[in-house]
Amino acid sequence: MRNYEAMFIFHPELSDDKVEQSLHAVEKIIKDNAQGDLKTENLGKKTLAYPIRKLNEGYYVNYLFEAQPAAIDKIRAELKHSEDILRFIIFVKDSKK
Repeated sequence: MRNYEAMFIFHPELSDDKVEQSLHAVEKIIKDNAQGDLKTENLGKKTLAYPIRKLNEGYYVNYLFEAQPAAIDKIRAELKHSEDILRFIIFVKDSKK
């Protein structure tokens, strides 16, 4: 089992209720495929480094979790077609610090 970190950028024009629904949907997908605790850090609305889909802002959310490497493919497959997510990346969290 490995430690993973996932960074999501959600659409900036979502209502507060829709943002909460999207966050819970992503958390459910991660919890269904991962193991252990899921830590969530909502970084709020920030300016993007470059435009994505002609948008200059997005809601940034960071997730920390443990999972088997095979589970990451399942998580990516379930999330890649979401209209509410502009971009996301999942990477192995370095345990050396």
